[in-house]
Amino acid sequence: MLLQNFYLNALLLMAISYLLGSFPTAFIAGRCKGVDLRYTGSKNIGAMNTFSKVGKFAGMVVFLADIGKGALAAFIADRFSAHQFIPMLAVLFAVIGHNWMPCIGFKGGKGIAAFLGGLLYLAPLSFIFLYFIIVPIALILLKDTYLAQGAALFFFSCFLWAWYGDYWLAVFGILITLVYSIKSRALIKTYFTEKRRELHPVLINIFKPFFKEESRK
Repeated sequence: MLLQNFYLNALLLMAISYLLGSFPTAFIAGRCKGVDLRYTGSKNIGAMNTFSKVGKFAGMVVFLADIGKGALAAFIADRFSAHQFIPMLAVLFAVIGHNWMPCIGFKGGKGIAAFLGGLLYLAPLSFIFLYFIIVPIALILLKDTYLAQGAALFFFSCFLWAWYGDYWLAVFGILITLVYSIKSRALIKTYFTEKRRELHPVLINIFKPFFKEESRK
């Protein structure tokens, strides 16, 4: 442990994780190309908006870097803590840091890539179930990237409990779902109030046979 006191050590690890998550990779990538992602496209400071408004190479670099933030937070907490839930909380705080970055006015992304990095470290096989089964089903049924991600995360939490029999992993999944829902609440609300449907072009191409013409608007 970094500190002898368990609680102080946990707080220090959460602070480190938050700072890791708050490193603005997408913002920097955008500024290098003269693009301010805070005011461009979806205004999301993340990999998807970087792909769309900066370029594929920049988007891939940002995506991998954001995955690295979550994985590194999990690794550090796992290395310097004595309880299995601390690395999960570290990933949660990395996601929070990514979603609300203090250096750019507490703007940020949705935290999916950072969560993915942590998940690949904590429970790598569960990634297959989430992104090859649950997420595609949610996208096909809901025809909206943001609501589908939230629904998939919720049901994934149930899967973690059932598959691993681990209460802490289930709590971790629920907390990630809550943070994602708070960050995406306006978009989720308009899904119901304004009948908004929005899918990333890449997703439309992959699942093209399943989507109606209206989902492309």
